[in-house]
Amino acid sequence: MPFQIKKNPKKYDVIIVGSGAGGGMSAYALSQAGLKVLLIEASPMYDPAKNIMQLKWPYESPRRGAATTSRYFGDFDAAYGGWQLDGEPYTHKDGTKFDWFRSRMLGGRTNHWGRISLRFGPKDFKHKSIDGLGEDWPIGYDDIAPYYDKVDQLIGVFGSKENLPNDPDSIYLPPPKPRLHELFIKEAGKKLNIPVIPARLSILTRPLPNNKDRGACFFCSQCNRGCTVYGDFSSSS
Repeated sequence: MPFQIKKNPKKYDVIIVGSGAGGGMSAYALSQAGLKVLLIEASPMYDPAKNIMQLKWPYESPRRGAATTSRYFGDFDAAYGGWQLDGEPYTHKDGTKFDWFRSRMLGGRTNHWGRISLRFGPKDFKHKSIDGLGEDWPIGYDDIAPYYDKVDQLIGVFGSKENLPNDPDSIYLPPPKPRLHELFIKEAGKKLNIPVIPARLSILTRPLPNNKDRGACFFCSQCNRGCTVYGDFSSSS
């Protein structure tokens, strides 16, 4: 009597579709909690340490770094995908227009966002009470502040504590040393009574104590190409 030997199917506790800010971070949190996670991504593998574009010269591209149908921001930019994808329509509400880049790469749009890492302040949760627009959130800043802290320590955010009224401080890495023109701008801000502070970015100015895989920024000014030392945060790093 013929018989067939079959492998037992792989079983997962969770299946996540998409590896960007939501999917990638969810996969990390759940796997760290001990769950077996399958992450599905509609793209090729992407690793900036292997897909090295960070320090290439324009003449190293057959198009001198110009855009292609899948690289809208240039041949070296860490953004695979497009504003419109075949078979995946994107619609706008009548009378409105909002274009949303559709990444197709491991890590999604976390590979090419600006790394600006700000927090909602107390007023952002109470807009109806303040100006009559929209609705108040059922929670406030104090409710989610501990989770902001966890995320900022995980991804690494540099900045300075300023005690601004609606821009809460975080647990920061030290900011880069200001350049000369930035010092001039800060001095002008003082005369106008306008605070000028370092940007708050998820870029490592020093290695994280609990992460040996990511190195500190070495200031090559090519963050948009993907960082070979994972100095800027993406969900895949």
